[in-house]
Formats: sequence, C-alpha cells, structure tokens
Amino acid sequence: MKRIAVITTGGAIGVRRGPIVGGAMPSLKGDDFLAMLPRSGVDLVFEEFANVPGSHFTAVGALDLAHRVESLLSNPDIDGVVIIHGPDTLEETAYLLSLTVRSPKPVVFTGAMRSAASVGYDGVVNLASAIRLAMAPEAQDLGAVAIFGDEFHAADELQQVHSQSLVAFASPGSGPLGRVEGERVVVRHRPFARQHIACQRLEEMVDLIRVTQGADVRQLRHSIEDGAAGVVIEAFGGGRLPPWWLPLITDAMQRRTAVVITTRCMSGGLGDEFGYVGAFHDLQRLGALFAQQLSGPKARIKLMVALGAARNTSELRGWFTS
Repeated sequence: MKRIAVITTGGAIGVRRGPIVGGAMPSLKGDDFLAMLPRSGVDLVFEEFANVPGSHFTAVGALDLAHRVESLLSNPDIDGVVIIHGPDTLEETAYLLSLTVRSPKPVVFTGAMRSAASVGYDGVVNLASAIRLAMAPEAQDLGAVAIFGDEFHAADELQQVHSQSLVAFASPGSGPLGRVEGERVVVRHRPFARQHIACQRLEEMVDLIRVTQGADVRQLRHSIEDGAAGVVIEAFGGGRLPPWWLPLITDAMQRRTAVVITTRCMSGGLGDEFGYVGAFHDLQRLGALFAQQLSGPKARIKLMVALGAARNTSELRGWFTS
C-alpha cells in the first residue's frame, strides 16, 4: 500500500464560513479532509505546516516547507507528498520546491478556487486527484507539479491565468504535462532537465519590476538605493528596455546588485536580432543575467534562492543562461 504525506498550509481549500467573521476563514484540518476522501489503496498521513491564505505565504516559509518535504521524502516509508496551498502564491512555492528538492519522488501541489462554504467547492476533487497522482509511478522524476481540474502542470511552467475560474492554472506555450482520468494517470510529455540549487537560506531583498510603455526608472533607482541584492526586470518581448534604463542598470551592476531580465510575455524565451539601443544585445553586453522561460515571479524566486546559495559571482551566473 502506498503511503502519501499530505501537508496542509491553508488556502481556500481549507476555508469555511465562521459564525463571527463576515468572510470565510481557514479552518479545515487534516481530519476534516480525511473524512471526505476515499481511502482505499492508500495510507494518508496528514501534517499541518501552516494555516494561512496563499497571499500570506512568504518565500522564507516556502524554503522551510522545502526542507520539510525533503526530510519526509528521505523516509523510505513515504512514497510521495501532496501539498495543500492557497492559489495566490502556489506557483511561486511550487517552483521554489522544484529548484531545491532533489528527491525523485512525487511532489504534488493542489488547492481550491472556491471555499468549502461555496457552491461548487472544488477542494475534495482536486485533493483526491493530487493523491492519485502522488501514488502513480508515472509521477516519478517530474519535479514539483500542481493539479487543478484533473490537469497537472510542471512547476517551472505553471501560471495562474484566471482569478475566478475553477481551471485557473495553465502552462502557456507548453500545455499540461498530463491528466488524471479516474484511476489512470496519463503523462503526455515530461519536463525538460530539472535544475537543482542546494539552498539553506535565501536572499529576501530581491525586487520585481515590470516595464511599461514610457516607464521611468524611479522604481529601479529606489531598489538600488534601498540596497536590494537583486532586481528582476520584466522586459518587453525577447528582452528589450527603453534606452534610458541602461545607465541605471550599469550603476546597479557597479554596486553589485544582480540584475535579471525576463520577459513580460506569458511565454517565449529571450533573445532577438535587433541592433538598436536597449535591445537584447545591449543587456547582454552590460552583463545582465537572463531567466529563460520563467515568469517574473518565478525569476524572482530563482534569484532569491541563487543569491542565498551562490558562493561567488561565477556560480551565480552559471545558474542563469543567455
């Protein structure tokens, strides 16, 4: 019989309306979920890590969670881990675990878009599918994944694309890894080679800036002056910025502030053939780091982890490619 550890962190899946507070609040515990789930063929071990909404979760908390998951998966009696998490920051926590947890055993995130107090509550269905996926041999070596609405996605590619829909997550540009169809787990494709960064601490002073048409450099200047260890910039297209951003990027690097470029587009890599000022070649020439195929929030997570783990600039640069 498979033994799956289910770690609860809070989120809408564990929320129901209380008698005092006007809105729904986190309140469901492991025993509550156990009573709602079929238990044939699996031994479920519930553990409460936290009980907060996804919007309250932090990167430091995510790294602590990663260390706990790594410890659980080192136990030969545990075949996989399911993590219940609020949707708001699920993609960031899942990606951090994908970067830092080395075990080949399944790590499956899920949650709910509606609270247990709502009509159409999706929590139990998602949790049952996550447990089924964590039990499956096909889920080995996928890295951290997330499942909503029976589709599961690689943490590296996962993005929340809708604020209300029950099918709120997608993998723009690549599609889901597969589906859970009743008792069957169907893997349509597997993720590219996983990157692992051994990390005991992370750097919290990392900012994310999204470039918009005609945007000035106030946010970047504030980040540098406030002593940010790193800045992630969501640039246009394949990695382009207005020309007036270049002097401040140079200044940031001279102050040893790591600058990482990603695209504000939902999918696609970095690089172009343009020769005008501010295009990709200028950022490459200045020595910026590039977060290929990562959204801004995930690029920030990667930089936080990399800055915390890197022993020198060369090692840091090695985790980012152009």
